[in-house]
Amino acid sequence: MNKLAVLAFSILIFLSTMLWYLANGSLNEYIKSQIELQGHYYSGQTTSLLLAEFSDSTNSAQLNQLTLANISHYQAENLLTVDEALVELSAIQNRSLVTAIKKVTLNKLTINIEEDKNNINNIDQLIQTISLTLAKDYPQSYPAISAKIYAQEHPDLDAEQYAKNHPEARSIDEPTKTKKSRGKAKLKVTIAAINIKDLELNIIRNGITQSILKHNITIEGIGGDEGLEANQIGGEILLKILSLASD
Repeated sequence: MNKLAVLAFSILIFLSTMLWYLANGSLNEYIKSQIELQGHYYSGQTTSLLLAEFSDSTNSAQLNQLTLANISHYQAENLLTVDEALVELSAIQNRSLVTAIKKVTLNKLTINIEEDKNNINNIDQLIQTISLTLAKDYPQSYPAISAKIYAQEHPDLDAEQYAKNHPEARSIDEPTKTKKSRGKAKLKVTIAAINIKDLELNIIRNGITQSILKHNITIEGIGGDEGLEANQIGGEILLKILSLASD
């Protein structure tokens, strides 16, 4: 393998982040650690991956036994599990610093959906947590949420008056524009599609579980042509996956 560019590819939850990694350490351990770190960072819940194996011959990574722990006061131990995931890189990588993933295939995805005594849904609660974290880190991708966060943090600020007095500054309800990055270029990822062979939704109410099975679900591309930062991709994937269980 080229010593100057060892592919370090990682994906969250069942995939997470993936990037070109310059190192002599264990690539598979790096993938595993990045998935677990990003899963916990965005959700606040323990994320575990049993095994990650990248193959040079197939240009793909096999992930086994991925779990995302449930929020503590809910019944089920795990909110989400994936038995196996296969991440296939595109044969042709046309752009530097942008890694193109051809397809991510989840063999079986299981999501446990439940409400607490206050009728608060664990899925909606986690989606809110992830969205807020993404908005704080990448406000240009979530202008509406970032504007609300800004307003909450500055309750005494009159946005319109502030804009008049400071024309050089943007209004809090104006979408954040992407700034030119300084220093080291950001590694990015784009995913053409995520395919889920089997989806099991376990709806838990009053101690009774109702299961719904769905098959061959496709989530269309993430990241578009430009790609998303490698550290952002994990949160975006989680949102896409959890939206399958959200009303």
